[in-house]
Parts: sequence; structure tokens; C-alpha cells
Amino acid sequence: MVNINGFSTALLTCEHAIKSMNYRKKNTLTMLLVLAFGFYLVFLFQGIKQQMIETIDRYSLQSDLIISKETPAMPLVLFSLFHVGSPPPEMRLSLLDDLLNHPEIEYAIPYAYGETHRGVTVIGTSPEGIKRLTGYSANHSKQPDRKQQQPISSAALADPMAAYIGINIANNLDYQINDQLTIGDGNEPGSEQEYKDIFTIAGILPRQNNHQDDSIYVPLDGLITARKSWAEGHTPSWSSPDDISFIDIKLRDRMALLALEKSLNQSATEQGLKITAAMPARELEQLYGYLDRAAVSLIFISFVTLGLCLLTLYYALTRNLQERRQEIQVYQTLGMSQACIGVMALLEPLLIICGALFLGFIASETLSAHTADFFLIEWLLTSSHH
Repeated sequence: MVNINGFSTALLTCEHAIKSMNYRKKNTLTMLLVLAFGFYLVFLFQGIKQQMIETIDRYSLQSDLIISKETPAMPLVLFSLFHVGSPPPEMRLSLLDDLLNHPEIEYAIPYAYGETHRGVTVIGTSPEGIKRLTGYSANHSKQPDRKQQQPISSAALADPMAAYIGINIANNLDYQINDQLTIGDGNEPGSEQEYKDIFTIAGILPRQNNHQDDSIYVPLDGLITARKSWAEGHTPSWSSPDDISFIDIKLRDRMALLALEKSLNQSATEQGLKITAAMPARELEQLYGYLDRAAVSLIFISFVTLGLCLLTLYYALTRNLQERRQEIQVYQTLGMSQACIGVMALLEPLLIICGALFLGFIASETLSAHTADFFLIEWLLTSSHH
């Protein structure tokens, strides 16, 4: 049987606790926000650590080997995967044909840099690279985009003068499928640096929350054609139309990775080519050390902050109880038991803690993805200088 009197007493106690908090709105709100900030830091830094580990794991599995010209392995991996730093020196794709005809290579995707469109980076890549961009979606945004990704036909993928734009470019520049755009040589090309050939937007890439959202991709064959056409009578920044920055290699079996790395380096030396063959998994493993040390420090600071917030809450509530002696005496005069008064005194901090816990969790969930990206890029930039 339900104890009606006990239930009524509990409701009355809760009602008095809420009224008591309402009488001290300023103090209650201050304690709530201070404590919510402490919980926010704890949840935020825990989320940042987990998201960065997942990001590094995901990127390390995308590529088995990255080849470029005379670039230290770590900066090469950071740029190719995260666009941190500057592009590697240019090298001719035709010189690497023999190196890439290895039976263990499943595919080799070249990436060419050097062109822009209205300040947006334009990247040339192979049909296989376009397929990966249009088909791979590891991190879709929960928020719907104004322009959703549309299926891309095989005919569009075969068109050398097609262009594929990131979702942010489509939204910011208000581009649609079948719109046309020109590209130019250099970071800030004038009208005289614009290529004669025009590219047609064939697809809007799915949101990835990385550099893909802010880039334009074109087939390498079309880019080479546009370069050759424009080079007549102009002085380009590149030395050869088929210049690329790096090649992303995926193996049929990762067990052959070390042997292939050694074979590529040996073959390049025999041909007089100075290349770097970097393994993303090996290079990114070094970032775990930076990540662990930084994450532990941040989490420790967040717990210290939370402890100070709880201590502040304790002293604030103790002071309130001292100031409320007259109020407690009135409750006793009205017949409220000592137990109910004690429960009411405990209920106020519990309500504040629960409210702060909820606010801190919601705030960390809302901001953790963007903050994780910021911390990851900052740490990557720091790591690249060591």
C-alpha cells in the first residue's frame, strides 16, 4: 500500500526546496553555472581524447603507404591526411609508373596541388580517388545540409572536365550541379592565370567534417589537359603538366608493407629518384604519446576544477544554512520535522548538482566535435615542428 502521508510529505519537501532556491535565484544560478562548467570540462576532455583516438585510427587505416619527393615522413603524413603544413615538392607522375606496377599494390591514387578557384584549393586526382571521395562517408554530420549529396553517374566519373566540390563550398558559394567554374595557377590567381578549360560541377561531396568539405577535386587527366592548354604562352608555377604532390597507396595485403617500402626506396635510388615512402600507421603511432600526455594533463586539470567547484558549492550551501536559521525555525514552528528539514537541506544541492551535470553534458556533446578538431590540428602542428 502506498503511504499517502509519506508521499505528500515528500512532495511538500520538494516544493519548499524549490521555493527556497527560487528565493535565492542569483546564488542558485551562480552555483549552477560554476558547477556545470566543472562537469563540462570533465566530459569535454574525455570526449576529446576518445574522438582524437578514433580519428587517428580511422585515418591510419585509409592509407598503407604515401609516396612523395624528399619530404620527412611525419610532415608528409600530416599534410596528406589532415592538410596540416605545406604540400610536398612536386614530382612527375610519369617517372613513377614503373615504381607503381607492383603486384602487391591494389591501387595508387595521385594527388596534385597548385591550382585554386576563388581562394579554394583545387586538387587533381585519379578516377579511383574520385570514387573514394564520392563513396566514402565515415563521419556524416547529424545536421542536414542545405545541399545533399546526389548519386554520381558512371558517365560523370568518366568525364575528365568534371568537378566535385565539398559541401561547404556548395553552401558558401551557392553552387549547384551542372554549374561551371574555372581554375587558375597559384594561390591567388588573377585573370591572366586562369586556365582556358572550364570544369562542370558533377557532384557535391558528402560531409566529412575535414578538409574535403572545403576543397574542389578534378580528374587528373582534365587538370593535365588544362595545364597543357594554358602553358602555351605563359610561365606556369609547375615544371611539368603531370606534376603531383604525393601518391596514396593501398596494398592487397598489409603484410607486404615493409617489403614494399624497402623495394620502392631501392628502385627509386636505382633510377636516381629521391622519394619518401611513409607509412601512416607507423607515423601516427607517435602521436599517441603526445595525445596521452596532453589528454591526461587536461583531464587532471578538469577534475581539479570540478573539485574546486564542489568545494565552492559546499561553502556556499553552508553559508546559506547559517543565514537561514530564522527560516528553519519558522519551519519547525509550523510542525515540519527535523528529518524533513534535513532532507530539504540536502535536496537543494542535489538538484543543483543534477542540473549542472545535465548542462555540462549537453554543452560538452554540442562542442566536443569542434573542439576535438581544434585540439587535434593544434597538436598535429606542434608535432610537425619536432
